[in-house]
Amino acid sequence: MRKPPFEHCLDCPIIIKLMDACPLSPFWQIFQEEGFGGLADATLLYELFMVIISLVPWISGLILGILLLKRRDMRSLIRAGTHLCAHITCDVVKVVYFKEDRPDGSCSLKYGLPSCHSIFAGLYTSWVLIEILVIGMKLKTRHIIAVISMLIVPYSRIYLIYHTLKQCIYGWTIGFGFAVVGLTLHHQCKKRRKNKQVKAKQ
Repeated sequence: MRKPPFEHCLDCPIIIKLMDACPLSPFWQIFQEEGFGGLADATLLYELFMVIISLVPWISGLILGILLLKRRDMRSLIRAGTHLCAHITCDVVKVVYFKEDRPDGSCSLKYGLPSCHSIFAGLYTSWVLIEILVIGMKLKTRHIIAVISMLIVPYSRIYLIYHTLKQCIYGWTIGFGFAVVGLTLHHQCKKRRKNKQVKAKQ
């Protein structure tokens, strides 16, 4: 069985390891020994940026969950549910159907096709862009920041040796498909609710 490069994987904090976002260098050891001064190297800063980008789907998922609890509206429910279904689908097809290893050097021994991070990024980006370009939702600064961050996610997965390009492309494509299905379901639910309201007034 393929083995990871334990030199930097074992040094990675457990929470970062569980989120599959360990840097390539013994980042945390350097920080503990030298403090922030040891992180002045441009390569280490770039790796830190890649780690942060890889954590964006987790952070965004948490935000979607909070919005669901706060708003409790149909759109938030369908959107969060679509992301949840996409994540479950990713975990299932990895083990049951594709069974493709991650690239050599990865800190994770789990299967890598498709990339779940890329599925989230593809779904999130496609959902926002379809709402703006097709449905006519107003473009806001937070949308621009989120979309740019999500576009970099697949690259960060390749850079940190968690996935291959193929695995990220598969993930992004699946994410796009889930976005279309989720938005279609949302549109149909809105249409049905509107028809009920019209009939109630008659």
